[in-house]
Amino acid sequence: MFAIPKIITTILISTLLTNLPYSKMDLKENVFTYIDKEQLSSIKDTLITHEQTKAQVYLFKQALDEFGATSPEQVISIWTKTEKTRNGVYHYSVACKELKTKIIENLGNPKDTYWIYGVSSPWLDRYEVISKNKISDTEYMVKLKFFWSTSSGPFNTTENTLSIIKDGDTWCVNKVI
Repeated sequence: MFAIPKIITTILISTLLTNLPYSKMDLKENVFTYIDKEQLSSIKDTLITHEQTKAQVYLFKQALDEFGATSPEQVISIWTKTEKTRNGVYHYSVACKELKTKIIENLGNPKDTYWIYGVSSPWLDRYEVISKNKISDTEYMVKLKFFWSTSSGPFNTTENTLSIIKDGDTWCVNKVI
């Protein structure tokens, strides 16, 4: 189950790398200085367009919607990876359907934006689960405390409370309070 976030990260990184800010002509001229014409022809055939990348991201998102966390603990682990890595895909991957809609409203469509949270500083130093209350067999309320740091040392702490529910066979974040 922990392989899913690694797969998602790998897919996103490879997608971003294939969208370097070069036109095909710029890329051709820059690559040509390092390789011969035969190699260039082979590379040119493997380049994908921005529209192809958008379609790939759409398909990855569609596949991601089919997966989910198998426990409230896994939801917490994946949810906090967004804070650590600034990768909004982690929040999306464990959000319930309604919250996924809000994420897209706030961050934009994944095929058009990068879903990056935050900036370089402060960064997440660690987090703690302050409380985990079982409301029922299908719902938990979890309070998280995030400890932030900067190059100057510790920074402010923040807290979030997650409503985590069971939706079919998987668990997801229903609300962030």
